[in-house]
Amino acid sequence: MTSPPDVVPEFARERINYPPYGGTMSKTSISLNGVDVTTVITLAAQVDTNPDLAKDLSAYSRRARVRWISGLHSQAYTRDVPPHAYDEPEWLGGTNRAMAASEALLGAVGGCIAVGFAVNAALREVPVHELEIEVEGTIDLPSFFGVREGNSGYKQIHVTIYTRCDADPALLDEIAYRAVQLSPVANTVRHPVDVQYTVRPIA
Repeated sequence: MTSPPDVVPEFARERINYPPYGGTMSKTSISLNGVDVTTVITLAAQVDTNPDLAKDLSAYSRRARVRWISGLHSQAYTRDVPPHAYDEPEWLGGTNRAMAASEALLGAVGGCIAVGFAVNAALREVPVHELEIEVEGTIDLPSFFGVREGNSGYKQIHVTIYTRCDADPALLDEIAYRAVQLSPVANTVRHPVDVQYTVRPIA
């Protein structure tokens, strides 16, 4: 499939007079599907026209810190939002207080795709009435337990997008394509990532 059009459609460029980097945002406010389209288009335009900003955002840093609670239960913290808990089902030795980290990864893939779908639909003036992303895959628990060699992670992840929106089939395909193919989380699991670690004692 060929690559779809630019992320900012022409109609949107015409309706919002976006400023140069560092300028004042347009007072025109456009919102659809709960997405602040004005902010999205303004930022995209600034990135497109300002090489320094594009360079800075090409290495945009995000960070989370996970605190072990007890057993297989832990919590992840980031920014000033509520923590996200992880646990395992009882048959795996957990207390079933929350989703497993491996399930959270699937949720992160689906959540990122949902963001991309809502934004791309809004940019194309497509109202979204309902949207659900189902993400599934299989992991190798014997490899996780160390009883045999192998890759304990997901070998394949399948995404199903359920939606009710005002888009014809061709436009819906374009929105879904961009949501999946441009997703930072989906691309993280799609391509090899160098995972490094450091162990530091807590004083």
